Amino acid sequence: MMRRETDFWLDRTLDLLPWLLAALLGGVALHLLTLLALPRLTPSSAYRRLALKTPVGQVALLPRAAPGTGPSFSDPFATLALCRFDLSLGPLRLRARADNDHPFSVSVRLADGTIIYSANDRQTPKGSFNILIVTQAQADASDLQRDNAGADENAAGDAGTVNEDELRLISPAKAGFALFRALSLRESDYDAAAAALASVECAVEKPAR
Repeated sequence: MMRRETDFWLDRTLDLLPWLLAALLGGVALHLLTLLALPRLTPSSAYRRLALKTPVGQVALLPRAAPGTGPSFSDPFATLALCRFDLSLGPLRLRARADNDHPFSVSVRLADGTIIYSANDRQTPKGSFNILIVTQAQADASDLQRDNAGADENAAGDAGTVNEDELRLISPAKAGFALFRALSLRESDYDAAAAALASVECAVEKPAR
């Protein structure tokens, strides 16, 4: 009798095992999908929401972070500026130069917050940034125009010049924003760090034809 009951529960357990495994795998899959979808289900970051309020091709200095205001993760020692781009209007040119007294960085993000470029002043020539954000089609058109111009100049006996300090960044999407950050090292140094952002330029350029 005891053996029969043991066999019965063993059979029931084996019958339920596939269902238990399916439930476990389903839970893992749901967890992974939630993690992947979370950045899109939420307004991903306060930077993204703030960028949506910024006119295209204009630099907007963000207010200083303070308790109860701004993003909860903002650094009160960081001065921030945003510039939104829409490449359907043309390529976007970003220029900035660090003042050597305040750590300076630039990141370029898509509209959903995905970072496609990030660097600080120690990673660029003389702490300066000269970034041209383009789509693949705009990059191809620019290359074709440059090749044609180079052929004409060579035929005339004059070699063309190349802007060596320019970083051309090909964006996989047309919309996004750039985030500039300057850090103050002391509480009293915030205004000086904010002045470091005065060098930031952000402007839409005419598409290559």
